Formats: sequence, structure tokens, C-alpha cells
Amino acid sequence: MKKNLFGSISYVMLIMIFSRLLSLLSVQIYMSFYGATDAYLNIYSYAISVPNIIFTCFGTALSTVVIPIYAGYIAKGEDGRAKGFADTILSVTSVFTIGLILLGIAISPLLPRLTNLGDYTFSVKALMVMMPAMLFYGLNYIFQGMLQSHGKYGWPAFVSVPSSLIVILYVFLLGDKFGIWGLLLATLFGLSLQAFILIPPLYKTGYRFKVALNLKNPDMKEALRMTGPVLIGVSAYQLNMLYNTTMIAKFPGMVTLLTYVQNLTLYLVLAFAYSITAVIYPRLTAFAATGDMDAYKETLRGILKTVIILLVPVTFGFLAVRTQMLELITKWGKVTSGEVESAAGLLAMYSIGILGLGLKEILDRAFYAVKETKLPAINGFIIMAINVSLSLVLIRFMGAYGLPLAYSVASLVGTVVLLFCLKKKIGSFGEGILTTFIKSVIAAVIMFILVTLINGALSASLSGDALSLRIVRLIVPCISGVIIYGILALFMGLLPKRKKEQNI
Repeated sequence: MKKNLFGSISYVMLIMIFSRLLSLLSVQIYMSFYGATDAYLNIYSYAISVPNIIFTCFGTALSTVVIPIYAGYIAKGEDGRAKGFADTILSVTSVFTIGLILLGIAISPLLPRLTNLGDYTFSVKALMVMMPAMLFYGLNYIFQGMLQSHGKYGWPAFVSVPSSLIVILYVFLLGDKFGIWGLLLATLFGLSLQAFILIPPLYKTGYRFKVALNLKNPDMKEALRMTGPVLIGVSAYQLNMLYNTTMIAKFPGMVTLLTYVQNLTLYLVLAFAYSITAVIYPRLTAFAATGDMDAYKETLRGILKTVIILLVPVTFGFLAVRTQMLELITKWGKVTSGEVESAAGLLAMYSIGILGLGLKEILDRAFYAVKETKLPAINGFIIMAINVSLSLVLIRFMGAYGLPLAYSVASLVGTVVLLFCLKKKIGSFGEGILTTFIKSVIAAVIMFILVTLINGALSASLSGDALSLRIVRLIVPCISGVIIYGILALFMGLLPKRKKEQNI
């Protein structure tokens, strides 16, 4: 079972990381084409962020609720009841989302007044154009949950690939002719594909949709009961993101840079975490439902250790090569050296919270698997309170960089709170986790010091802006860091010496 688990996670992780890298490439292409600090591109970045942030609250709650209910009936062979629940949740969500779209359009004239984006009329129109994306977000989340319940993880991980390709093709073929307006429409079309491409694989499972608006359906009542606390918790996270996006819009030219850095750090980490939770969450739910808490704890403990071993060096690695990485992947077209330095500063601040963000996603699902939804919700608001209060202090001293730093600190604190709460809920489960963390940090710090020395030597001997030099200044430290951390991790017992000892 462990081999199958590892194989499923690895398969989904590869697809998700590819999807996120392609999304990052699409942002890089339009940023290079129009200029990272272009006023209208910043409005575009804000306009696509707002509906995504608003609906992700409901979407995450939906996917969290759909899996245990729908998968439960599929596992029991009650396909008819599973279909009835899917019909109802899709119908109700569609009606609700249409109402949310109308509300979003109504408040579009108010949102730009909270920022310094510039062209007010264009900002309002851009927001109105993007609000319908929420309908496709809703369908996408439900379809993903249904497919994962059938053990089909590939297509849900692949969904963002077509939308990224649409944006890339638009910039190259029509970017000059239709500008930012066309980019907005291309983005909306690409987002619609995220839902539509999941219909054929869902059709192959035998599902056929019929309208059903029966709110008295007992499964729908259960879904609504479960959704409330999950929605509150996820809303806190999204309000954090909306707050950060709105606040950084007060600093000229920073919204697009923030969006890019979030794609590079936060969303890649989330892709990593989601590839794990997509496979682990149904399993943890099954263990908890059958009362096999030993298997639940063993699985959770192994995953947490693995995440720590992988994400701690990523944190220090990003800190060590942030400038070299951004010089290589962003310094093209109209992107300037000053903008690279600004993005590197944002990247450093976000990197500090990478481990907290990854662990939090897994711990949230661990709570949901034992049908505990209130504690993650409360923790979400703890994180939001820390983020908002700390950012208001830090931006006075650090400017825009205080926002990602406050977010990182809040994420780390929230993760520690979740660990203690989960221990209180299910008993001791973290044997060896603290030791793994300490060893990982020691190895990563040594790696960071040595990579920094290598960076200094390369910068002194290979100065210049040629592509070949930039590649060498990034690749050599990265490869060196991987080798150094790998040797130290093996020496410290973090990595298995024999294949049969692996414990995912």
C-alpha cells in the first residue's frame, strides 16, 4: 500500500508542479511583454486575483465536503445516491455562484477605491469582466472532488495547463493588437477550460448531470453542516490574501511582482501540498471512519516528516539563490534590474513561511478526516489576526516587504497551533517529528552557508548579464545545494539508506 501511496503522490506531484511552472511561465511572458510595473498590467493582476480569492473560500470548502460524502457512497456501491448528491451540489452551487457573480459586479465600483491602481474606469471594468470566472471555479472544484473520489487524480492536477497555454498564445499572437483588454478575455476563457476539460473524464465514470435543487436532501443538509466551519477557516486564509493584495496595491508597481512571487513560492508549495492531500485525505478519512487510528497516525506522521525534509531545504535554498533565480527567469523584455531586486525581497520574505504553509494544508485535512472542522476555522482567524496586526507594524519599517513577512510569521504560528490542537484531539502522533525538523534545519543551514560562499565566488569571477553566465550562476549553486543537503541528510539519518526502509 505504501508503494501505491508513494506512486500516486509522485504522479500527482509531477503534474501539479508542471502545471504551476507553466502558470509561472505565463505570468513571466506577459510581465516581460507589457512590463512588470505597467499600470494597466497591475490592474489586470488585481482584477484576476479578486474573484479567485473570493471563490476559493467556497471552492475549497466544496471540495473538502464533496470527497467524504460522494466517495463514501461510491465505496459502498451506492452509485445512485452518490449521483443524486452530485446533482444537488452542482445545481445549488451554480445558482449560488451566479448570485455571487452579480454581487461581485455590484461591488466592483467600490474595490478600486481601496487601492492606488490608477485608471478607475478601467479598474472597474476589469473587475466586472473577471467576476464570471467564479462560476467556472465552482464547477472545477466539485468536478475535481468527484474525480478524486473515483481515484482519478491526473486530470484534476492538470486543469491549469490549458488556461496557461491560452494566455501564452494570446500574448505571442494577439498581445500587441488587443493589449490588456484582450489579456483579460483570454484569461477568462482559459479559466472556463479548467472546468470544461474535466467533463469528459467525469463522463467516463458514468456520471450524467440532472438539475436537482432539493435543499431538503439529507446529504445536502450534511454537506451544508460540514461546509460552514470549513468555509470560515478557508475564508480567513483568502481574506489574508485579499488584504495583502489590496495593501500592496498602495505601493506603485508591486501588485504584478507580488503575483509573480506568489506563483513562484506560495502556489508551488501549495501544488506540492495539494498533490499530497489529494491522495492522503481520502485515506485518512477512511482510517478515521473505520476506527483504525494507528494507521491514521502512522500515515500522517510519515507524511509530515517527508514534507519537513523536503520543504526546509527549499526555504533556505530560495533564500540563498533568490536573486540569481529571478535574474535568470524574470529579467527579460521590459523587466528591469530594480524590479528583479524588488521581487527578490518579496521572495525572501515569503520563503520564511514555506514550511508553515505546506504543513498547514496537510494538518487541516487531518482535522477534516476526523470530522473536526471548528479548530481549523478558529486557527484561520488566528493566522489572519496575526497577519493583519503584524503587517501594519512591519510596513512602517519595511514598506511592501512587511506584508509577505507578516504572512510568513502568521503561517508558522498557525501551524504550531494546529500541531498542538491535533495532539489534544487524537493523542500523541508526532514521534520523531521535532527531531526530523531540527536535523533538517541544521543540514539546510550548513547548505545555505556553503551555497552563499559559492554564490560569492561565482559573482566575482563570472560577472556580466549574458544568458550563459546567468545560467551558470544559478545552476551551479542549486546543484551544489542539492548534493550538500543530500549528503548531510543521509549522514544524519533523514533519508533511508535502503529502499525497503522507506516510510512515506
